[in-house]
Amino acid sequence: MKTLIKISWRNIWRNRTRSIIIITAIILGLMGGVFGAAMRLALEKQQFEDTVETQISHIQIHHPEFIANPEARFHIPDGTKISSDLNKRDDIKVASPRIVFDGMVATANMNAGVRIKGIDPEIENRTTGLEGLIEEGSYLIEDGRIPSILIGNRLAENLNVAVGSRMVLTFQDIHGEVINASFRVEGIYSLPSRAFEERTVFVKGTDINEIIGDTEAVTEIAVVINNPDDYRSVTSKIQESYPDAKVRHWGDLQPSLYYSLEVLDEALIWILIIVIMAVSFGLLNTILMSILERARELGMLLAIGMKRSKVFFMIVLETTIISLFGGVIGLTMAYGMIRILNKTGVPIPGGDGLSELGYSSVLYPSLETAFYFEIVVVLVVFAILASIYPAWKAIRLQPAEAVRQE
Repeated sequence: MKTLIKISWRNIWRNRTRSIIIITAIILGLMGGVFGAAMRLALEKQQFEDTVETQISHIQIHHPEFIANPEARFHIPDGTKISSDLNKRDDIKVASPRIVFDGMVATANMNAGVRIKGIDPEIENRTTGLEGLIEEGSYLIEDGRIPSILIGNRLAENLNVAVGSRMVLTFQDIHGEVINASFRVEGIYSLPSRAFEERTVFVKGTDINEIIGDTEAVTEIAVVINNPDDYRSVTSKIQESYPDAKVRHWGDLQPSLYYSLEVLDEALIWILIIVIMAVSFGLLNTILMSILERARELGMLLAIGMKRSKVFFMIVLETTIISLFGGVIGLTMAYGMIRILNKTGVPIPGGDGLSELGYSSVLYPSLETAFYFEIVVVLVVFAILASIYPAWKAIRLQPAEAVRQE
């Protein structure tokens, strides 16, 4: 075995230029493939965090009529008790009760349509991390004569208001009557999604519930689960527990995001397959050329009694060694590259336009360490497959004919 390894290693470097070229191709191919995979995963992670974890949560519960008519009168029966019960479940991290409905916001300058979310500040922060998104002002900690409100940075620009400014919200109470209420801007939050910033405002649930005339009304329960991969099963269990409510997971709430992530998963698989196949064909070509050049030598080995199985294994071993050599170097360089880019970020061309769709203009690629080992295994498997044909050609040589070749 040791002798075969030594022979295979020496055979690789008999033609240094060719070996260096194929090793370089492996390095560059792997670096490109890993970079593409890391960018794709960064995009998926950013989309999921900014949209699901920050805005809508994993699961939402509503009154069935609320979906078509987001009004306070379509509240969830026993919503407070349901959210309390959900917070006791082992598979749920937190369930945040909200009073949510559409309305209008008006200032001295202009007005706009908004979605008003009455929240419990402490529970909501555990659900969406809202406090960490505050760019100016404070997070609903003041208890003044005029109720506080949080607005998005883009809405503040559109209405030309700042922290301390007053605005009037117009909405329907629990009986469907239109009412007006004054609020003071306590804080301004910032998100990659400009649409969310323009449309969503937050107030204390206790303040807005008192205004609409029902201190216990809950129109939405946002649920964050411990294992995001279990969102389907947890949704089904909640729906079974509360059949009169409408329970939807994030895929139902954001179908465009769901399908885009599914496409990205498929794209990653094909990217990696294409890269590794390209590298494998390069290996096949290199080893096949080596076999043709060494036909006389291989014929001599067969003539003096070397078993064909050992010749076959020697060719496979050469391919495996060169793949591992280039693969380890390529993945090591890719690992260092990803670590650096994870700190500096990668600006996306046309990033300003992406922010309109709720996507960040800078991605921070990262990959699990296990992914690199998986790539090595896949590369070796494809390398072995690529070596089978050249090795088969080698053992098909007729010693008498091969030794006569120049």
